[in-house]
Amino acid sequence: MGPAGARNWTLRRNLRTPSLWTEEYSTPTWMDFLRLNHRLTATDKEVGDRLNALHDGDHPPEPELSIERGTGAIRGRTQPITRISRP
Repeated sequence: MGPAGARNWTLRRNLRTPSLWTEEYSTPTWMDFLRLNHRLTATDKEVGDRLNALHDGDHPPEPELSIERGTGAIRGRTQPITRISRP
């Protein structure tokens, strides 16, 4: 299940490093991303803790944040799409 309110949720496994998994999802706006990540339920937090327990690195995984902008012609006002990737 993807994060509540997020779009295009994917979970990918790296073929060269099979122990590396990447979760990625997008939200329509930055405010939606902030709202999504500040309204976690107790179950959401528990799942996050369980996933972090599977991590075997020296430090906890760090999310990578980016803002996506389309490459087509810009007409009128455009809104960036916020995408988060969790290695």
